[in-house]
Amino acid sequence: MNKNIPLVPARYYLRLLDLLNQRNIPLSEIMQNSGLDTNMFIQIEDAKLSIQQIEQFIEFCLKYPQNADLAFELGSLLKLSSHSLVGYGVITSQTAEQAIQLVAQYFKLIIPNFQLVVKKEQQILWLIFEPTMQMTRLTLNFHLEAITIAFYHNLIEILGTHLPHYHIYTSLHEPRHLEKYHKLHKAQFHFSTLNTPSIQFALPKEVLLTNLPMADEFSLKMVEQRCQELLKQLSNSGEIAAWLRMMLREAYQLPSLSDCAKILNISTKTLQRYLKKQNADFQQIRMQVLMERAKYMLKETDKTVTDIADELGYATTTNFGRTFKQQTNMTPLAYRHATHQKTISSDGL
Repeated sequence: MNKNIPLVPARYYLRLLDLLNQRNIPLSEIMQNSGLDTNMFIQIEDAKLSIQQIEQFIEFCLKYPQNADLAFELGSLLKLSSHSLVGYGVITSQTAEQAIQLVAQYFKLIIPNFQLVVKKEQQILWLIFEPTMQMTRLTLNFHLEAITIAFYHNLIEILGTHLPHYHIYTSLHEPRHLEKYHKLHKAQFHFSTLNTPSIQFALPKEVLLTNLPMADEFSLKMVEQRCQELLKQLSNSGEIAAWLRMMLREAYQLPSLSDCAKILNISTKTLQRYLKKQNADFQQIRMQVLMERAKYMLKETDKTVTDIADELGYATTTNFGRTFKQQTNMTPLAYRHATHQKTISSDGL
């Protein structure tokens, strides 16, 4: 799986360098082992990191026992101003609802390997953060904790005294530094309550009506225009097809063309037009990824063909078998047998 496309802003991880310095941890060793350039972190304003670089960096950071709370402390440092244009847009929004909608719409500009979904149910406003790409368990949990704490503090910045007591549900287990959570009095945290890696903020829906003190309609429009330009830059950069492949390969559930367009904040027709310019087609890319996954599961797992078909979203095993044969000239069972025989032959050499 390709994790080498630089997508994630380095500015958030730059904050970690200060924390590591304060803990007398040798930065040069961590940076060298992670394959990162300290000058790139500091000197290039819009530097971006790949998932692979982030995984290596976090892995080496967390090898030090005193860094068990590193994600918590990083989240505590990430104020609205840390989120660049999106943060400024939140501050200049007229209402809390407008601010939250803006964050959800442009969350890709904050951290592209996660998404924010906003849902309203009766009297509850649900803010759901979930990954859009696969990461190592260590990296995933690190980000979940950092996002939880950062957004806890961001809500206080947005709503101030209007923020009521609320609940936060997370897939994370209770951390060793649980006492730090007990000091966050605005919310009650519920650990190990979600089956899939995610965070859910449950707030009273009336908070959406809160008027914000620094509302500026003109500034907000300028920010939104710039955010849209930044998303379109990704689409025009010639990397949209590669980005889509990575999104499809790394996603827990394969997103649709419409889902991908929403992440980029463009229409499906516009996304198709960008792909056409790069001689790419969404359905072809999606089929390639489906076959990659099918081949992997047939070769590397003991899952039945029925289970694989179901996991890949096929209505019936027959449909999956027909498609697989059209793409590979082999039935799923024939492919499994052939690859197993090849492995046995190689082992016997």
